[in-house]
Amino acid sequence: MSHDGLVSRCVSGHYARAHLWGNRRLNTGIQTDITRVLRDAHDARHRALIVLSGSRVWCRNAASAVISVCADFVWIGGVDGLAASSIQASKARQLLGSEYAVAVLDTHDGLHPDALAAVCGTVVAGGALILLTPPWQQWSGLSDPDYERLASYPHDWRELPQRFISHVQKSLEIAAQQTGCLHLHESDYPVIPVSSLPWPVLPSSVSVNKPSTEQKYCLAQLATHAGVSVLLAGRGHGKSAFLGFAARQYLTQGQTVLLVAPSRAAAASVFRHAGSELPFSAPDMLLQDESVTADILLIDEAAAISQPMLLALLQRFRRVVFATTTDGYEGTGQGFVLRFLRALNERYPDWQQLNLDAPVRWAANDPLENWLYRALLLDAQEPVIQDDIDLSAVVFERVEQSIIAENAVFLKDIYGLLRSAHYRTTPDDLRFLLDAPQLSLYRLAYEAQTIAVALIVEEGSIDEAMSIEIAAGRRRPRGHLLVQTLAVHNHQPQYLQQRVARVVRIAVHTQYQQRGLGSQLLQKIIEDQKKNGVKIIGSSFSAAPDVLAFWQRNGFDLLRVGHRRQAASAAPSALVLREEE
Repeated sequence: MSHDGLVSRCVSGHYARAHLWGNRRLNTGIQTDITRVLRDAHDARHRALIVLSGSRVWCRNAASAVISVCADFVWIGGVDGLAASSIQASKARQLLGSEYAVAVLDTHDGLHPDALAAVCGTVVAGGALILLTPPWQQWSGLSDPDYERLASYPHDWRELPQRFISHVQKSLEIAAQQTGCLHLHESDYPVIPVSSLPWPVLPSSVSVNKPSTEQKYCLAQLATHAGVSVLLAGRGHGKSAFLGFAARQYLTQGQTVLLVAPSRAAAASVFRHAGSELPFSAPDMLLQDESVTADILLIDEAAAISQPMLLALLQRFRRVVFATTTDGYEGTGQGFVLRFLRALNERYPDWQQLNLDAPVRWAANDPLENWLYRALLLDAQEPVIQDDIDLSAVVFERVEQSIIAENAVFLKDIYGLLRSAHYRTTPDDLRFLLDAPQLSLYRLAYEAQTIAVALIVEEGSIDEAMSIEIAAGRRRPRGHLLVQTLAVHNHQPQYLQQRVARVVRIAVHTQYQQRGLGSQLLQKIIEDQKKNGVKIIGSSFSAAPDVLAFWQRNGFDLLRVGHRRQAASAAPSALVLREEE
């Protein structure tokens, strides 16, 4: 749907639908504030951030008054009574490729980090994200229901510390001081009188049906390059639109084009801008059918496709254009940049890189984007190493989650290093880092600079009754992947009642890889765990040959290899274990 279409359906002073929770309107003070921030967003082609903090009923009544005249909205969370315009937070990824003038995210039933990122990407220039939170002073002290996904057995989700919620609150407090952001509290506006609601100028934007200046430049570069091209862009910077324009350009020249993406829905924007129907294939299906050919292969959301698949496609097609976001929350673009582009340098040294630095769907310095990056660390990268490092002088240490949460710079460095090393990292992983129970973080550091990091979770210590249920395949409690796999698939139920440590992530700074630091960190972890009474340590991962070799070099035995290849990595899962005397 075009932006013009969005605007035409949001008519000032007229109700597009009935109020959701009764006939309510905002009082004059709130209305004035919201009108101002929305008009400012419209004039600047920005997206506003409006936070409503209070009881569930007050927040819903206030938000429903705001959206009551707008047909193009979506409501995420707390979905009762909203019919077709609502969606559960767990299904928010289905919104990718959609556009809305207003999006409401209700956190009273829990703040889903991935849902927050997904819904923000749907709001058009001049529109707004309306975030509903519990009463502000109480929020971080309440039990967030979405933490039930995080709590491992036998931990109660109601008892988890919610450092992530505190982190989000701090980011919102900073945002509230900036233009384009508004924070309203029930304590200041307890009553919402009944009346009609005048509405400010609603979202509009310049046409995105024609390439921007930056897109035109990249299209010209594409036209003169006969080999492999890689387009990198931030979300909302016109990546998918560019592929659509490129397809149109190639088709005009009489060439055949094939589009590949993780799903057809993920490529909706490409289809909209191509001007004609494009042949489409999922990457795994294309690799299975060698009869399919094309002059040009376009690959959207490349970071969400495994590197082995991407390299296999390169062997099939002479001209390939990869496009991906560098800050993607579905699968990190930083891992793509560090790993895949390195492989391209080795195998296709004449490839070209194209960049879209300016946002297209909204203007630069967008308030909502600025806040989202701060809240979810979407731009976190591995830290810049300031000095030459004496690797013999690196220090091994265990770091408490509370320490990470208290230091914003430290948190961003740690998360950036983890994010850059793994092919798929989402905002849920940030919450995991801050609040997951039984989690230990280890690092190698040089003068406070983090060189390598690892996340360890403790499993096992399961009572006998539950162990019997697990071994029989009748129960599968959350958070015990390693010991449950050993018990059910490898028929080794004895591990269920023992203390077992599982390595969740291990990452070494790009500048210092292949120098033994990963092995050094792992051996130090084994020693520390042994001191604490844990003599069994293992891991489960995608069994790429180099990764498996790393674990075997460090004394881990391969106990299981999965029968199916994982969609994200194109490799089967592997389970390794090491037992100390």
